[in-house]
This record gives sequence, C-alpha cells and structure tokens, in this order.
Amino acid sequence: MPEAAQYRKVDLHTHSTRSDGRLSPTELVDLAVEQGVSLFALTDHDTLDGIPEARQRAEGHNLSYLNGVELSTQWQGIPLHMVALGFEDNNPELLSVVASNQATRLERGRRIADLLVKQGLPDLFDEALALAGDSQLGRPHFANLLIEKGLVKDANKAFDRYLGNKRLGQLRDVWPDLEDVLGTLAGQNMELILAHPKRYPLTVTKLKRLLGDFKKWGGTAIEVVSGNERPDHVRLLERLSLEFGLKASAGSDYHGPFGPWTQVGKFTQIHESEVNLVWSSCQ
Repeated sequence: MPEAAQYRKVDLHTHSTRSDGRLSPTELVDLAVEQGVSLFALTDHDTLDGIPEARQRAEGHNLSYLNGVELSTQWQGIPLHMVALGFEDNNPELLSVVASNQATRLERGRRIADLLVKQGLPDLFDEALALAGDSQLGRPHFANLLIEKGLVKDANKAFDRYLGNKRLGQLRDVWPDLEDVLGTLAGQNMELILAHPKRYPLTVTKLKRLLGDFKKWGGTAIEVVSGNERPDHVRLLERLSLEFGLKASAGSDYHGPFGPWTQVGKFTQIHESEVNLVWSSCQ
C-alpha cells in the first residue's frame, strides 16, 4: 500500500464562497498549500467566477492549478453532479452550459420559495438572493434564512422539515439531461468526471447502467473517492473505473471547516498504481 502522504498531493474537488463553500478562493488555495497539496482545482457549483482569483493565488504559491467546475445535471430523473476539469478559459461550449445552469438556478430558487410559501412560510426569494450575493443561489441560503428567522434550530432541521428532496421532490427534474451536457462538452479537451457516484440512490446494477451511458456519451472519468468515502466503496469504484475504461479522479469535496467535510487534500486512500489517474499527466 502506498504511503498515506501520497494521497494529499492532489485535490480535484473543492468549493469556495462563489458557490456554497465557506472560504474565499484565496483562503481555499492558502489552505491547500498549508495542507501540502501540489495539484489543486476549485470546482464551484455551476460557476466559473472564482477561477481567476484561485489561479492567481495558486501561481503566487507555485501550486499547480486546473480549471474546474461542478455541473448540475440529471440521468433518468435522478439529479447528478459532473466535474469538468482542465478546460481552457472562455471555452464557448462550457460557458453555454454554465450560463444555462445559472438561469436554471434562479428559476429553481423562485420555485423553492413558492413551495416554502405553500408550507406556510413567508416568501424568502429576495432575501435568499441577497444573501447569496456573488455566490450561486441554492437551498443552503434558504436554510440559513430559516435559522436566522428562528423558524428552525439548525440546517438539518431546515432540510428535514422544509428543504429536503421529500419536500421539494418536484424540483428534481429541473437540471439538463446528462446526455445533452456530455454531448455539448465531449471532445472539448477537458476531463468530464462523474462526481461522487456512491452518493446517488442507485443499486450497483443501476450504477453500472449509468456508467455505461456516461462512457458512451463522452464521459472520461469517475471520482473513485470523494472525501471520507467508505473504503469498500472506494474499492468498488476503482474496479468499475477499470471495467468501464474510465479514469480515476479524487478530491475532498471540501466546503468549509464545519460540517461533514473532510480537510482539503484529504480523502480515503486509493490504489494509485492500479487505476488510470486523471492527474497522471499533470505531475
């Protein structure tokens, strides 16, 4: 088994205040350097806004940096996330997908607010939008408002009572189809990575069907580990990456110093010598 230190040299899945993270892009890069990361990607949800700041800071630290973004999509009605990595600035196809998803986020936010009103709450849309500021509007902003107004005790209660998928199931189909997103981005000289495959409500059989479609439509890799993944899940995803001819990617999915997130640059160990690594050509 490789030494644990090897697993802290990359982090290809992180979030800043430009989406739903707690640290600014600058603070996040500083933390990555502090944690000994040597190859880093900021992958905020459906936005590229943090890239210039993160890249400039990384250059100042002599930290290798990859452009990244986590895109919202869906497959057979199941919301999925896909990470795009290593793309050139101003890629028109990617900019088109990002712009469409940002418009969808605003529409989704309006629908969330309307559904909360139907549950007997005040209309929080304008306040949530103001709270989001430069970041991408999402359910955490509504959760924070519910806490601030004393309507719930904490974020867990906000999601259990008002914002979880059981309450907002009508919004599960708002994102673009995976086939369409991959059809737009495939062949654009970037890695297209299925994020955290074991977090979706899929049996192994259905996950294999997803991976078959993902590969067929132009996907190039899967995250074999994201944060503090169960070791048996990592082993399974390593095997599936080989079975479907997909590269292996890894990251912390770091959002901040609080909550269920692992530290930047830290994730369950993988068998680097046994899989085809996304970062093997980025050393």
